[in-house]
Amino acid sequence: MAYNVNDNIQQPVRDMVKEIGPDIQRIGYEWDRKPDAFCHDIFQILAGKGCVGFNMPKEYGGGGKSALEYATMIEEIAYWDAPSSLLAAVSQLAVDPVARHGNDDQKKAIIPKAAKGELIPAFALTEPNAGSDAANQQTTFTVDGDNFIVNGEKIFIMHGDVADVGVVFGKILEDGSRGKVSAVIVDLKQDGIKAETLKHKMGMKYATTGRISFKEVKVPKSNLLGEPGKGFKYAMMTLDGARIGIAAQATGICQRALDETIKYAKERIAFGSPIAKLQAIQWMIADMATKTEAARLMTYKAAELQDAGARFSLEAAQAKLFAAEAANFCVDRAMQIHSGYGYIGEFSPIEKLYRDQRVSEIYEGTSEIQRLVIAGNLLRG
Repeated sequence: MAYNVNDNIQQPVRDMVKEIGPDIQRIGYEWDRKPDAFCHDIFQILAGKGCVGFNMPKEYGGGGKSALEYATMIEEIAYWDAPSSLLAAVSQLAVDPVARHGNDDQKKAIIPKAAKGELIPAFALTEPNAGSDAANQQTTFTVDGDNFIVNGEKIFIMHGDVADVGVVFGKILEDGSRGKVSAVIVDLKQDGIKAETLKHKMGMKYATTGRISFKEVKVPKSNLLGEPGKGFKYAMMTLDGARIGIAAQATGICQRALDETIKYAKERIAFGSPIAKLQAIQWMIADMATKTEAARLMTYKAAELQDAGARFSLEAAQAKLFAAEAANFCVDRAMQIHSGYGYIGEFSPIEKLYRDQRVSEIYEGTSEIQRLVIAGNLLRG
């Protein structure tokens, strides 16, 4: 049983996810063996339960839940099926800058439909030469009367291959912003836009990742999100919150790896006894359990700071760094203990967990970037 910081708000979330957990797990295992394609079936199950719009603003049709409740939900979904937690989280990632910085018309146009799963949004920041160096945007918004003309390419965009609308980051070249990064809401189902699914992902296969190219795409200037030149700030604010979600996802993976390993160690007989009696196995399980609980508490701490309106950039980076690396440790130890029965996906979920986990140390800022964020926060003081 996972530890709850606040039983009154967290346990109902765990109970809610448990109702759909077996279904998303079953469908997920079926889709994992198919060619990479977005799983609308799981997405609609999650949307129907309110998971997709879980903490989008209530006044615009979202669930209005707290950051702690959201982290709990992502953790629980990831326990059952890690890619499904992405299917629940990416719409929140994309909508966050609209909810924070959009005007009323922009919010009304996007949030209600996104919350219901009727519209798939994308957060289009990363480019071929602007990954960890996110400020190095090459996408341009050229002013043409009342419109922007968008040119550029985005890559590694979660759900970018199927998205209906995107918050696209780039540089306005002619408005006095001196080429600073801005954010523009773009209809992704129009001429001049080419969206592709990136093939052969190692894990998280049916929470797809896309490439989006823009060639002379006309977008109304009224689609500018917030102020010109503030896009990089908006992106970093969004990523702070998203890192809590990735920490929660990694924690769910930790817990699943631990539970599967305890079960297997009790059942697996070697040298006449369950391998759970071997000190080597016990020590690995002890380390897994300790890292899992530490990851969970760091994640909850960051979420509670966000709910309190306090600064949480440092704690979000720490939680994301630790939880992602703890998940790496836990799935690796689970694989070692399961041995051949972990390596072959026919026998256990460990092989899939191993593949799904690895990206948690990469997206929303690599572990190396988290260390830079942590050190920067500490050294500024």
